Amino acid sequence: MNLVTLNEHLDYQSALDKLRIDEDFDFAGLAFYENEKQVSPIKWHYVSGNLNDRYKLIVLRKGKGLAGTVMKTGKRMIIEDVNHDDIIFEKHKYPIIMSESLTAMIAIPLWYEHYVYGVLLLGQRDNKPLPLQHNQISIINKFGIFKEED
Repeated sequence: MNLVTLNEHLDYQSALDKLRIDEDFDFAGLAFYENEKQVSPIKWHYVSGNLNDRYKLIVLRKGKGLAGTVMKTGKRMIIEDVNHDDIIFEKHKYPIIMSESLTAMIAIPLWYEHYVYGVLLLGQRDNKPLPLQHNQISIINKFGIFKEED
């Protein structure tokens, strides 16, 4: 089963653009496995508010990088300030932070039928804080069949 089969009538790009604007973020991205195998590389397939196209070159594995870590744990990951969290010393392990100049972000797992199929990343630049309601952001009815927890 591939991404198109799961949500064949969903316009991911429009949904992502709308969510980024509605929730007041500078950047948004959707990362998925390159194919249906959970050992395949993870890539950023859709982005909104990007500075460049370097995200297309980022290839991650489960457990590596921001998307890979969220896909492995199945839990939301919040980085309120990359300059104060432990991330500052390991920015090179998070290429999306470097390529998009992100300073704060939230990564949300996209669950479908008992496993994490992808990750939604919402980020800020220029030391802009996460929106006050960042803990209440919901993906219900935003990306088709995906939900945050299984």
